[in-house]
Amino acid sequence: MLIAITLALTLDRNATLPGHLGRANYAATLARLQAVDPPLAQAIHDGDGPKPLTCSSILNLPVGRTELSLRAGERYFVRVTGLQEVVSQALAACLLAERPPTWELDGHLFRVEEAICDAAIDAWSGQATYEALAAQQLTRGDNVERSVRLQFAGPTAFKSGGMTVPVPMPGLVFGSLVERWNAFSPITLSPDMRRFGEEVMAISHYSLRSVPVAQKSQGLRIGGVGEVTYRSLGGDRYWLGVMHMLADFARFGGVGQQTATGMGQVRKVGG
Repeated sequence: MLIAITLALTLDRNATLPGHLGRANYAATLARLQAVDPPLAQAIHDGDGPKPLTCSSILNLPVGRTELSLRAGERYFVRVTGLQEVVSQALAACLLAERPPTWELDGHLFRVEEAICDAAIDAWSGQATYEALAAQQLTRGDNVERSVRLQFAGPTAFKSGGMTVPVPMPGLVFGSLVERWNAFSPITLSPDMRRFGEEVMAISHYSLRSVPVAQKSQGLRIGGVGEVTYRSLGGDRYWLGVMHMLADFARFGGVGQQTATGMGQVRKVGG
């Protein structure tokens, strides 16, 4: 089970917060999970490798600013996703079935006005399963579009060759997605999807800018935000289906580094 939940938050008074709140949202999510399932919250906190959830910064404010000026009564949106059955069920229980009255970000207490899990209402939210995503794209008999467009709403960066790469190149994006899919899905995909991205896919259009994200060490990590259209220059029906399936999965799984703390928030745009 995959789940993406958007929380609509309001403040009772104006406030100034740091420009990137992904880490604060992650802390609030773990605190909520701790209240309902302490062993699960601890396991997520202590676990090595990719986290079985992602947490966004505030989605409806410009990214890249050092400070955010928030107004009382205005709605602000943050998002949490689950990539494992146990995590998704716990998030559904503690955010949907029992919506929390408040949500703390960087010491500021927000009121939770709504918890959304319906793509028809909010395109960043919804539910799916790995099996359904695979069936939707891999069993279709019609011609498969060779292009896919992704929106990078959270700064996105990758580790490659010992360096941080803030540009979402095809091999890095789809290599990250297939690794994250294989880490949590009962359906294993060939890791050759990374090579397919590197050798067969190209960027046909992009609108990107670089954004700094403050780190706990007081340093900065640079990530890219914007939109990119990827086009396959070859490949058979199977590989094109995997390309679209992973693009659909990106809404839940995130892409690249630090997806649990606000980076790599990505979704497929259009068909």
